[in-house]
Amino acid sequence: MPWPSPPVVATGFPGAVAPVRVGRQGIYDRRRTLVAYELLFRNHGGASADLAEGAEQDHATSQVISATFGDFGVGQIAGDKPLFINLTRGFFTGELPIPFPPHQVVLELLENVEVDEEVMAGLRRLKDQGYRIAVDDFIGEPGRLPALGLADYVKIDVAAAGDAFDEVLALAREHSRDALVVVERIEDDALFARCLAAGADLFQGYGLQRPVTLEAVSLTPSQLVCLQLVRALTGTDVPIREIEDLVASDPALSLRVLKTVVSAATGTKNEITSLRQAIVMLGPQQLCSWVVLMLLGGVTGVDTESLTMVLARAAACARLAPAVADLAYTVGLLSGVASVLGMPEADLVDTTGVAGTVREALVQRHGPAGAALRAVLAYEEDEPCAITGTGHAVYEVSRAYLAALSDAMLTVGAVAGDS
Repeated sequence: MPWPSPPVVATGFPGAVAPVRVGRQGIYDRRRTLVAYELLFRNHGGASADLAEGAEQDHATSQVISATFGDFGVGQIAGDKPLFINLTRGFFTGELPIPFPPHQVVLELLENVEVDEEVMAGLRRLKDQGYRIAVDDFIGEPGRLPALGLADYVKIDVAAAGDAFDEVLALAREHSRDALVVVERIEDDALFARCLAAGADLFQGYGLQRPVTLEAVSLTPSQLVCLQLVRALTGTDVPIREIEDLVASDPALSLRVLKTVVSAATGTKNEITSLRQAIVMLGPQQLCSWVVLMLLGGVTGVDTESLTMVLARAAACARLAPAVADLAYTVGLLSGVASVLGMPEADLVDTTGVAGTVREALVQRHGPAGAALRAVLAYEEDEPCAITGTGHAVYEVSRAYLAALSDAMLTVGAVAGDS
């Protein structure tokens, strides 16, 4: 029979590959030893973001959280050091989800958040859950004093406090005896020495470290899939297979799920070998939280040709290795994402932190999943001789790929048609 022409494999993802930026600035102790980082939102076109009230701040905060735990991986940004993250009112009152565990984050209560009973109740709830709280930019406002009683850190802007700095520091000590005082806007050695003599505990500012902007390329999950997931995850008795199918239908979302489990999961030594395992470990509530944040972060755009290629490659690998179908799907998925991003597969595996079995199959092409990937890639490159070297028949691979391509086109058509 004639050799079927393989589809053209896209090398770019116009409209759906977005640069993700976060800023990072160090926080230092009295000996000028780096002890923590603060995460800062960065616009793509500039060094910093001037944030408006309400929805725009929620949007920026969601991008910081999503990028930190989904695109970079917390270890790439901060190692094992605490991360201070600015949160807006909705995160403290429970209107917006906090989708990460408390062990490595400090939640900063911004200066423009009114400390009312609703916020105080949220602070108590978060403290009970094990989160650490920082009251940001405190300059002695009476209305913020109740929050100091629950604070683990009190941050004082030395420039804003001005001549009243010593009084503000004394007020912070009086109302939050166990909290560490962090002085911000340390611009030079003289100001560091002054605040050190005043008794401050931690220090942050350009005189110690200028903010560093980190940038990575990220696939943006489609809003339609995110909305479908929210509906499914908030329903009752939704089969795990339905959740898995929805996540698997969007390569970017699949990649974020894999990264998020590695970055945010605590207390587990299990290696991640499949998308299903990652979804189960993340759990429906945590997954729903991330999907909500992705929607808030303004995720948009799907390039149908590239998306079809990624999904077809993943599904074809699964069809060719039915004994390890979950592993093979994940390997094919990551291979396709690497092609779209123009990133070496080994680097992509490092950023996701998936198991050694995934690396062996994806990078070294070992095992049934690795052989399936080699066969699928050879099919895409129109190299029938290379296919036979994988142990698979040309006809078998062609049939598997065309079936996978048909399913992928239906999935992409549904997404593109409704988005």
